[in-house]
Amino acid sequence: MSTNNFLSFFLLFNGFIFLNQSFSQVEGYSSTLASVGPIWNNTTMTAHMNELTNRFRNWNGKPIKLSDIRGSMYFEEDFKMGKVYLGDQYYGSYLMRYNAYADEIEAKRSESHEPEAISKSTRLTFEIGNEKYVLKRFLDNEKNLVEGYLSELVANNKYSLYHKKTKTYKEGKKPETSFHEPVPPQFLESNTYYIAFGDNNPQRIKNSKKTLLGIISKEDQEDVKKFIKSNNINLREKEDLIKLVNHINSVD
Repeated sequence: MSTNNFLSFFLLFNGFIFLNQSFSQVEGYSSTLASVGPIWNNTTMTAHMNELTNRFRNWNGKPIKLSDIRGSMYFEEDFKMGKVYLGDQYYGSYLMRYNAYADEIEAKRSESHEPEAISKSTRLTFEIGNEKYVLKRFLDNEKNLVEGYLSELVANNKYSLYHKKTKTYKEGKKPETSFHEPVPPQFLESNTYYIAFGDNNPQRIKNSKKTLLGIISKEDQEDVKKFIKSNNINLREKEDLIKLVNHINSVD
């Protein structure tokens, strides 16, 4: 559910000119700029999300507002000062947060501005707090190739590990009887992990040793089995997965 393409805060504001000579020399930049469409759009994230919720209806058929939905579309609602990179080059620092429901990076051009969604590009990466968000193509549960933001946990030429943070919308329910209260709609959260071997697309681990062994190379499988057993690795735990992937990468 992405907004119309725009690079509102990346182009002509705050003294930054996206056509700066140093950036025009970055590989792939010109083609990215040519494909983004309008420079910016007045649609703020507030307006965008209000439009989005108008598509939903409650059990009684009435439109739903964001305030009617239990929970949040964010894992962290507060904006944090983060860094933006174009390729390997630092671009600038902005107040940002990740919208896990819309799969968008939101940013403010300044404290007084409303948040806006950043146009998606694989050339852009974002460091927000302790997390680094990258736009990747990965295989979903049905082995379909999809694109979305992943949080990069381990980056290596051998194996890389990613975290996908998702919020999904669950409809409310009407009361079963006059003695019951209606169940409000809500945002449900999920955390999934993906591993990539070399330049292959990341695949979901599914908290299963069998699935993990099917992703990694045959040469590493026996070592991985022993390491999981001897270190009591829990494939549902982020820190254990980081420990495991770092170990695999350290083995020649």
